Amino acid sequence: MLPAGKGGDIMYKVLIVDDEELDLKGMQTFIPWDSMGLEIVGAVHSGFDAYEILAREPVDILVTDVHMPSMSGLELAEKALELHERIRIIFVSGYQDFHYVKQALSLRAWDYVLKPMDDAELEQALRKLADQLDREKAALEAAPVQSSLAQMPSVQMPPTETPSAQMPSAQKPPTDQEQSLPAAAPSKPSKNARLIAEVVQYVESRLHENITLKEVADAFAFSPNYLGALFKEETGINFSEHLIDRKMKIAGEMLRGTRLRIYEIADRVGYKYMPYFSRQFKETFGVTPNEYRRRE
Repeated sequence: MLPAGKGGDIMYKVLIVDDEELDLKGMQTFIPWDSMGLEIVGAVHSGFDAYEILAREPVDILVTDVHMPSMSGLELAEKALELHERIRIIFVSGYQDFHYVKQALSLRAWDYVLKPMDDAELEQALRKLADQLDREKAALEAAPVQSSLAQMPSVQMPPTETPSAQMPSAQKPPTDQEQSLPAAAPSKPSKNARLIAEVVQYVESRLHENITLKEVADAFAFSPNYLGALFKEETGINFSEHLIDRKMKIAGEMLRGTRLRIYEIADRVGYKYMPYFSRQFKETFGVTPNEYRRRE
């Protein structure tokens, strides 16, 4: 399959909706739609105009403002999903309130980008979404071939290697970061389970840095508040709580098992300011790093 926007014939159809003229024109002008294999089929100012377009032609991606008169972006998204079950939605909004983000999550939104909008942030989210649609299209095209091969008894297909991060937990011992997440009752994995597992793994590899939610969100092409909401929805704890918990547990292990000085341990878990490290350590364990080492 040829890549989107590079000579291939794949063009995903995008509808953009915003009641503010400058924001709508900005999205049309400053986002390199063609290079991402995206085609704007409509750019309108109201949910009603958008609904008319959705009702008469297929749309792959809906980019909509949340707050619009008469019909909000959330209402439009609900109607869009009724018409096109597989449509992907990116919300843009000047509101960071978790209430709106949670509603967006319930509508299976791909991302939630805050205004004033950073064009690079929206472009990054769109690129990742276009890549995801490419992968899904390739998987659908390959499925009939794989099905035919599976029905041929004389052909033995080699087993496909499964990346460690995607192996079922029964096939590999749980890692420290998996143990730190709240236990959940056995159930069908949510649609965001793999994403959050990748986020946790990414964070684990950078615990020695002063890593922030914004840096992680940038790496995964999400806005920080949206990825934070996804993380809380999936794990039951805030991203910052998980990050501090992991850093403090590793610091505790080094205090017990090494002769490193406390400032060296603080540096190895991404803290350059010792009083801040000591304060967070005491909040976690109830004692200072020195007291913890003597007790152990």
